[in-house]
Parts: sequence; structure tokens; C-alpha cells
Amino acid sequence: MQTNLSKLKFAERSVLLIAGSIFKMLTQIIVLIIYARQLSVTDYAIYQSAWLYINVISVISLFGLPSIILSVGVSNIKIWIADNKKIFLFYAALLNLVPIAYMFLVPNSFSLITILLLLCFTVIQNGSIITESIAVKNDKEKMLFKTNILFSIFFLAAHLLILSINYSLQCLMMALIVVFFVKTILQWYFIGIVPNLETISIKNGKQWLFLGLNDIFSVVFKWFDKWIILYFLTLHEFAIYFNGSYEIPVFGLMAGAAGNIMLVEYCKPDKDLQIKTKALFENSATLLSGIVFPSFCFLLFYRNDFFTFVFSSKYIEAVPIFLISIFILPVRVTSFTAILQANRRTDIILKGAIIDLITAIFLMMVFYPLYKTIGLALACVVSTYGQAAYYLWQTSKIIKKSMAYLFPFKKLFTTMTISAIVMAFGYISCKNLFYPLHLVVGIMVSLILIIFFIYRYYSDSKKEIFY
Repeated sequence: MQTNLSKLKFAERSVLLIAGSIFKMLTQIIVLIIYARQLSVTDYAIYQSAWLYINVISVISLFGLPSIILSVGVSNIKIWIADNKKIFLFYAALLNLVPIAYMFLVPNSFSLITILLLLCFTVIQNGSIITESIAVKNDKEKMLFKTNILFSIFFLAAHLLILSINYSLQCLMMALIVVFFVKTILQWYFIGIVPNLETISIKNGKQWLFLGLNDIFSVVFKWFDKWIILYFLTLHEFAIYFNGSYEIPVFGLMAGAAGNIMLVEYCKPDKDLQIKTKALFENSATLLSGIVFPSFCFLLFYRNDFFTFVFSSKYIEAVPIFLISIFILPVRVTSFTAILQANRRTDIILKGAIIDLITAIFLMMVFYPLYKTIGLALACVVSTYGQAAYYLWQTSKIIKKSMAYLFPFKKLFTTMTISAIVMAFGYISCKNLFYPLHLVVGIMVSLILIIFFIYRYYSDSKKEIFY
């Protein structure tokens, strides 16, 4: 049987999204390095806490809209809203007013003007997120790639300009509001008019409800440990923990990009869903593991030098937290929820998010007395593995196949083993070289591994074009 999704096509669409995400990630990393070095620990902590508020408020106010766009499309969403105006307006008002009230009523480090700017920025950013989802739904990855490159340049320029003049969080927010507004307008213009290809409708609001609640629980889980540090410990400790537990965004972005392609392709008409599901998981996991696993092994062996290079020695006490946090990376080889969402099992996705959060909170209470802030990071890593296993198990039940059939465990084990052996050999051979030459060697070795694995993926795609 031939499906619409070949290994090569999957890679081409994913690579466009991933490449655009990498440009955004690189700007974030550059800003992170510069701001961590140039700002005082207190100013840096306030800067990062602003993003914490923005990210949480954004997810709450969007309430799963980007995800529902990918699965059912804009036209069907408009039809559902037209048929359920009162319900939509009530919950839209509630979901936006609650975070706003929280910002004004709960004590924080921001002035009134700063709060208003943060809220304004969140609205503009939400518009950008929505237009990106519409672009992916309508196969506009090339357009998205171009706008993301342009956006990344101006995002970085805004940060550098404000820092060079006289750093102010308020000035930075105003500059970023302009950047995101222009990005949203450009994306909306270039999406254009596309044919209505949506095949799945919203039968009731439960699918959207479950997706929205899942997004909220997921973002609460992602930032829960940092909220604890922010509210119960000092800004200095928050800055230390934030840097140590900072998950390099490119890996999550890659998994998200692959998940978007999986979702869109799965929703297209096809006969054998078992074969398609296996193909989607194998394509995404095989492709991304060739990037994630060498990167994980590099960070594992070169953690001290890499962390010092990025954040400088004033954050060196965060390295043990960083060591634990990087063990979450091997999970970022695919999206474990895309197929569940395509099968309208958003209730399972929500259950997984709740289980994840409850497990993390329980483990935090167990680990924190033993390992302090390191225990918080460990709790998040363990609960994430449990959540991924739960989603994979539920997906295997839906297609009535075993997890071994669904997921390429043997291929992933081989990739990880090769990565670990090669990186360990490179580290031992070059550890006596002066700094930062041995770090450069480690980066080169990891890049060679990534190129090798991607080349192998494309070679296999030419031999077996269709699943």
C-alpha cells in the first residue's frame, strides 16, 4: 500500500519547520548567553520571570486553539463558534480575564506599566502562534521558514539594541511588540486563500475542551518547579535554577514540528491506519533521534565546559541541576500525542497531562528534602518518561498493536549506543586539550554524528519510498 506520506516527504516538510525553529532557537540561545553575562543576577531573574508569565498566560488564553486548528482546520472552527456563540464568548472572556486578574492581584516584581506591556505582548504573540498553525495546516512551510528567519533576525536585533542603549524591560517589551506584530501581519498576508481540505469536524466542544485543558496542565507542569523557586526562594536562587533546568528549546521545537506534520498527515484520508501510524512514529523517531541523541551525549560529557561557556562561571553551581535536566532530551524524538489527537482521544491526552503533573508534585515532595533543587529537576524528568510511556501505551491500544510494533526501540537503542561510544571516545581522547579547544572538538564530533545519521535516514528513504 502507498500512503500520501513517504519518508522523504516527511523529512522535507519537517526539516522546513525544524530549520525555522532552529533559527528561532539560536536567537534565544544568543540572547540567553548575552543577557546572562551582561545583566545582574536580579535583572536577569526578572527578565526570565517575565517570559514565565507570558508563556503561561499565552497558553491559558489560547486554550488549545493552535492544536485544534491543526486537526480540524479554521473553517470547521468557525462553524462551531457560529453555532455556539454564547459558550465561546463566555469561556473566551473567562480564560482571558483570569490571567489578567492574577497579574494585577498577586504580588510580583513588575510595575503597572510593565504588566500592561506584558499583556499586550501576549496578545500579539498569540496572533503569531495562530497564524503559524494555519500555515502548517495549509502546507505553507516554505513561507513559514522565510518569515521565521526574518523574525529571528529582528528578535535578536531588538534585544541587542535595548541592551546597548540602556537596558529596560519596558523598552524591550515595546520593541518586541512591534517585531511580533509585523511577523503576524506578514504571515497572515502570505498564507493567502487556500482550498478547504478539512475532513474532520468538531462534533462537540469536548475535543477542544480536552486539548485546552491539556495545554494548561502541560504548561503548569513545565513551569511548576520554577514557580516554586520564584515564590519561595530568592531571585538569585531562581536565576540559578532557571539556567540549570533550562531545556534547550530546539529539541522541543523539533518534536513539535514533527508532531504537527504527523497530525496533518494522519488526518488525511487513508485506508490502513495501523501502517500509517507505525510509519509516522518510525519516521519522526528515526529522523529526530539522529539529532537528539548525539546532542544529548555531547551535553552529558561536556556539561561543565558547555555550561560555563554559555552562562559564565557565576552560574556554575547550577551544573548539577543541568546534568539531571538533560536526561529529558531522549524523550524529545517524536510527538507522543499527535496520533491520539488525530483519533479525537484528547481525553487521553488530558489524563496524561494530569498524571504527569500529579506524579511530578508527588516526586518533588519526596526528592526535595533529599536533594533540594536537584530533586525538583529529577521529579520533572521521571514524570515526563512516565507520561510518554502512557501515551505510547494508549496509542498502541487504539491501533490494536503492541508498543514494540509501534515504536522503533531497536533503532533508537542502536543510535544511542553509537552516539555514546563515539562521544565518550572523543571526550577521553581530547580531554587534556586546553579550553575551549576540547569543547570545539566535542561539538565537531557531535555534528559529524548528526550528519551521519541524517544521511543514513535519507539513504534509507530512497530505498523504501512508501510505507
